[in-house]
Amino acid sequence: MSETYEKETVLIVEDDEIQRIILIEFFKTLGYEVDYAADGQQGLEKALSNKPDIILLDVYLPIKDGLEILEEIRDNPEMSYTIIVMMSADSSEDTTILGLMKQADEFVYKPVRTTELALKLRQLVDRKNNRLALDEMNKKLRAEKEILSHYFSDDVVAKIVENKDENKMSGENLVASILFFDIRNFTSISENLKPNLVADLLNLIFTDVMDLILSHDGSVNKLIGDAILATFGCPFNSDKDALNAVKCALSIASTIEFFNKVKPSYLDNEIKIGIGITTGEVFAGNIGSYRRMEYTVIGDIVNTASRLQNLTKKAGVNILIDGNTRNAVKDITRCRKVIVKGIRGKQQEIEIYSLDGLVDDSQSTKDIDDLTYF
Repeated sequence: MSETYEKETVLIVEDDEIQRIILIEFFKTLGYEVDYAADGQQGLEKALSNKPDIILLDVYLPIKDGLEILEEIRDNPEMSYTIIVMMSADSSEDTTILGLMKQADEFVYKPVRTTELALKLRQLVDRKNNRLALDEMNKKLRAEKEILSHYFSDDVVAKIVENKDENKMSGENLVASILFFDIRNFTSISENLKPNLVADLLNLIFTDVMDLILSHDGSVNKLIGDAILATFGCPFNSDKDALNAVKCALSIASTIEFFNKVKPSYLDNEIKIGIGITTGEVFAGNIGSYRRMEYTVIGDIVNTASRLQNLTKKAGVNILIDGNTRNAVKDITRCRKVIVKGIRGKQQEIEIYSLDGLVDDSQSTKDIDDLTYF
């Protein structure tokens, strides 16, 4: 035969010497590296030690029969891609079905017709290569999902992977809620700690905060020193984004309160935080060049969330939200209106509220009358 194949290794396990010689010469003419065994035990040992690409395996063999060998090979995860072709002079349907049930790739009858075998092997090799390519793609997909899971909640990751609209990641304008979290006076805290303890402290706090963000269907967009920029509604928005953001902020505040009760011994002072939340239109998508791309959010409300976070210290509260966020959750939250003379970098006045908690059946949804002035 003039047709050639990519060079691979073949193990022929056949006790019939004439049939074995014919198959050895046949595969050598096709360019394969050929090894052989005359009994089942030797065949199994060579299969497990050498891990050939293709095994031609007789059903009825001395010492150990081919079906037993087939089972042991298929139980070996390192040989999951090995092509196994069963051979037998027994053309009964039961033998064929049994071999295929034990995950043989193909079944041929003796005396083996080499032309038929060549065609079947070509199909099996193509199928194997397709499986390898598909598994490699799935491996890359799992790795990409693992990376995404550090920034997005599981349901958002699933939507990103399944979504066929490339604009969702390349960029679009959408309405979302932005949460800006910051640890107050972290520079002065760091001055009194060794660098490794500073890193340990950030890891402790960020682990809890990021878990809360993801569990509230938010996404961690950026880590900025001792601050976190989180989004709710990017790249997929919903009518619950503002609600998820405020619930997340309240959970973070409670978590930090508990953290201070069990803080590490190396930390002298309690951790204080500030959170700013805004809601409005942003551009969400990939920014950068072919050298490096980053999924980010751009818009006035992103900057405003940072400004509100800065104002929490002056206001003496943990969480400040803008009017848009307050309007989206006013029926379920307790807020105090905050009067401020102006926000740095903002020409237009915005409504600011201190988020004090969620209402229950015994509380009014009306804003608390006491106003905070500064």
